[in-house]
Amino acid sequence: MQRRLRKRKGLPERVLVVEDDDDTRKLLVSAISDEGFEAIPALDGQHALRTALAVEPNAIVLDLMLPGPDGAEFARAYHEQTHADPPIVVLSARHDAEAVGKSIGARAVMPKPFDVDQLMAMLRTAMHPQATRARL
Repeated sequence: MQRRLRKRKGLPERVLVVEDDDDTRKLLVSAISDEGFEAIPALDGQHALRTALAVEPNAIVLDLMLPGPDGAEFARAYHEQTHADPPIVVLSARHDAEAVGKSIGARAVMPKPFDVDQLMAMLRTAMHPQATRARL
């Protein structure tokens, strides 16, 4: 049985930002916060798993190349432990990012280097696909 993500009435939706590069993580946290979401940083796969279990994110921006458990291992472990299915947007320089993203059920994959505005559009679409379709 899949657990539904709980909406926190009156509070911003939480986006877990899993990125080991300090500059990239800070950029992502700033951009996601500017979009009105609560950005929660995680430095590696282990930190991401502990954080995700504690905060129940509404979405995850995920680098695949992480120290410790990599991004795909984190995503599989989180899903196995919680059965939650928040939208995942993969952000990676891996040559096989599309295939790995598909294997973990990612809603979108963006290669590095990336355009912040395009990534934010991908994140909004992944989190609220009905609203995006309604605007078309």
